[in-house]
Amino acid sequence: MRKFCDGEVIFRENEINPYMYKVLKGKVALYVNYEEEQENILGILGTDKFFGEVSMLTGKPQVYTAVAIEDSLILKVGEAQLEQFLIDNRGNTLGIMKSMAQVILTQNTNISLLMEDMKTILKQLPEEIKTDSRIEMTIRQYQLKYMVNGSSAAELMVNKKA
Repeated sequence: MRKFCDGEVIFRENEINPYMYKVLKGKVALYVNYEEEQENILGILGTDKFFGEVSMLTGKPQVYTAVAIEDSLILKVGEAQLEQFLIDNRGNTLGIMKSMAQVILTQNTNISLLMEDMKTILKQLPEEIKTDSRIEMTIRQYQLKYMVNGSSAAELMVNKKA
């Protein structure tokens, strides 16, 4: 357990930080592009909420910055401690799963917004650029990576006259 003061950064976006955290007291805000022009707040977490678990489980960098927005008491759990933590705190399993589900929903929303932006940009391109084979190949690559509500980037391209 550790106390974080109001405004103190717990971890930063793109930082390798192999821990999961639980808010025991206080509030934590999650940001992308923290302290940058494009700063965006993803949410505010209160007592009994978890964060950082995806990075802990994957070994990948954090996808957001976590900042205490009031004096907070935070529990830090490493992967090596996770199994025992879950045995000792069975009621927390659902909270961790809900937190991970929220991350997935947020990512899906961001992908949907990205695809909508792409659709808008494609509509604004001159016709000769829209049919460029390099652009078509890039769109096909997006199609393989991201499917959003049954619409792919290629479908957005085909629907360019809409």
